[in-house]
Amino acid sequence: MGEHRNTFRGYIAMLVVIKPCRGRGIAAELVARSIKVMMESGCEGVTLEAEVTNKGALALYGRLGFIRAKWLFRYYLSGVDAFRLKLLLPLPDLHPFIHKD
Repeated sequence: MGEHRNTFRGYIAMLVVIKPCRGRGIAAELVARSIKVMMESGCEGVTLEAEVTNKGALALYGRLGFIRAKWLFRYYLSGVDAFRLKLLLPLPDLHPFIHKD
């Protein structure tokens, strides 16, 4: 979390769940908990990047309310493009994944 263009913003740098543990909701829970802490700390939004080819990550972040804000051409050293994803905070009270208790 830190200041960015006169706002306080959270950033998710990297999240990986090893293959044998995928499909158990671990990534969704980790991201939800991170967002909750960022909300409680006064962040106005959360950003991250994901490879355009990473359909699992894009689906996860889409379910959590992130929007695709920008296409980043050849963003990674491998030459793969990325999406910059953004989540605006605070979230509506009825957001299904973020526990507010």
